[in-house]
Amino acid sequence: MINAHTHIFTQKHVPDKFLPEAAKWLADRLLKKNTAKFFKKLKMNALADLSYRYYTFKAIGEIGDQNAIFKHLRGFYPEDTSIVVLSMDMEYMGAGKVPESFELQLKGLADLKKIHGNKILPFVFAHPERPNILDIVKKHIEDPEAPFSGIKIYPALGYFPTDPRLDEVFAYAEVNQIPVMTHCTRGGVFYKGKLTVERRTDPADGKEYPKAKNSKFTEVYSDPDRYRALLNKYPKLKICFAHFGGAGEWDKYLNNSWHGQDNDGKSWFSKVKELLIEYDNVYTDVSYTLYDSKYYGLLKTTLMDSVCRKKVLFGTDYYMLEQEISERAFGINLRGHLGQKDFDQISITNAKAYLNL
Repeated sequence: MINAHTHIFTQKHVPDKFLPEAAKWLADRLLKKNTAKFFKKLKMNALADLSYRYYTFKAIGEIGDQNAIFKHLRGFYPEDTSIVVLSMDMEYMGAGKVPESFELQLKGLADLKKIHGNKILPFVFAHPERPNILDIVKKHIEDPEAPFSGIKIYPALGYFPTDPRLDEVFAYAEVNQIPVMTHCTRGGVFYKGKLTVERRTDPADGKEYPKAKNSKFTEVYSDPDRYRALLNKYPKLKICFAHFGGAGEWDKYLNNSWHGQDNDGKSWFSKVKELLIEYDNVYTDVSYTLYDSKYYGLLKTTLMDSVCRKKVLFGTDYYMLEQEISERAFGINLRGHLGQKDFDQISITNAKAYLNL
């Protein structure tokens, strides 16, 4: 089987102002006192919830280096499992300094690749603000000793998916059929710097979006509709929309009037599903979103569609997932509900097609 979406970056790869000081202070105090069960009960307000999420995030992020975290992750799976590991470049998100360089993060993944072969399938992050990004991508994809398997992007970190500084990266990926993974939910990590006019203007059509809080404006960057111009420009680009829109969008699809799916309030679940059907090389994964069993019925019926059935991937979003449910529980619950045939479809057949295996 193949897990198509995980992370093993450490606290050294996270900016020093990633979270508010109050949340970090509370999490650090409770982490030292090992009072996780009590801490979880504090999830009664925004600060407590944020602190708890930071607690679980940090507890794994401080296990050790990427090798130690990957060893911990592999412990949840059969020995022959292949795991996609997505690097993260958070140096340009306006949240302070990153203790360890992006180059060292990639070197750590390359070293793991040399040891574990196809049991680890690393993706190189492509941020438009990083100098010589195409050279960095090509270096790691074409490395004869430790080839990376794909490219990761995360527009919520402060750019539109149509940013022209990534054009050469997308052209390279399309020609060589290198899989791209993009974050696609309303939540997650977001850009914390100043949202200038330039950052609020979509290069695809020149449209300037109105000012908003950073945590809200990130939805403009991540909206599946922002990718139509990119997909029309690179029609053969192989790209996966991670998280299938996110849990809140699955709720919107399930609970809103059907006619409400046809206006501006259309759920991102619907938008991603439309992209799956319209574009040959578009995929999605169920990482994090499917931690709640209430969504299993919608996944099952989605897999009944002959086109979508070939486009959905199994992924967990380790170790972000640990904020909700354990890695093993996520996989076992999903496999048990889908049955072996459907689970093999998303965790083997579709994953191999996406990853060119």
